Amino acid sequence: MECNNHKWIPLLGFYKKKTITTSLFTCLICGDLKVGERTIKISQFRLDMGNLPIKNVSTIGISESLASDHTASGTIVSMTAGENLVFGDFVYFKSDGKCWKADANGTGTYPCMGMAIATINADNAGNILLHGTSRDDSWTWTVGGVVYLSTTAGAATQTQPSATNDVIQVLGVATSANRIYFNPAEDYLTHV
Repeated sequence: MECNNHKWIPLLGFYKKKTITTSLFTCLICGDLKVGERTIKISQFRLDMGNLPIKNVSTIGISESLASDHTASGTIVSMTAGENLVFGDFVYFKSDGKCWKADANGTGTYPCMGMAIATINADNAGNILLHGTSRDDSWTWTVGGVVYLSTTAGAATQTQPSATNDVIQVLGVATSANRIYFNPAEDYLTHV
C-alpha cells in the first residue's frame, strides 16, 4: 500500500524490564519503517505485513544476553545482498536496493545501516539486523566502548578513523567483549 501521508508511531524497546525509546518508527497506514530521517519502503525490501498494518505496539523485546555465538536480537529484515556477506558484515543500502559492505573510507559506501546476521550469497535474500544486539565470540571489544564503522569494508572498530576524508560513524556500544548493542547513527562526520 502506498502512503502519501505517513502517521508515524515510535517502536519501543524493552531492556532489563524497562521500556526504552528507539530511533525506529512505523507508519500506521502503510507499515513503512522510518529510521531517523530515512523511510524504508516495506515492499522494496520484501517485508510482508499482509493487509494488517501495526495498530498498537507496547514493547519490542531485545535480548542483551545472547546464548550462543553468531546470534542477534532486535529489528531484523530480509534483504538482498549485493555481494557475498557473512555474519558480522556491516552494510549500507545501495541505490540498487541491495546490501553492500560499508566502508568508512570508500566512495559512497556509507552510512552503515545494518549488519548481516547470517551468510548471504550475492543476489540472494538473507537476514539483516537494523537495530538490536549481536554476539560474535571472535570479537574482543572493550566493554562500554563506542564501536565505529571501520576503513576495512564490512568491519567495525573501536578506534575512530582518522585519515583525511575518513567517515566517523558510531555503530553502537560494546556490552561485553563479544557483544554489541547495534544502533547505527544516521549522521556521521568526515575527517579533514
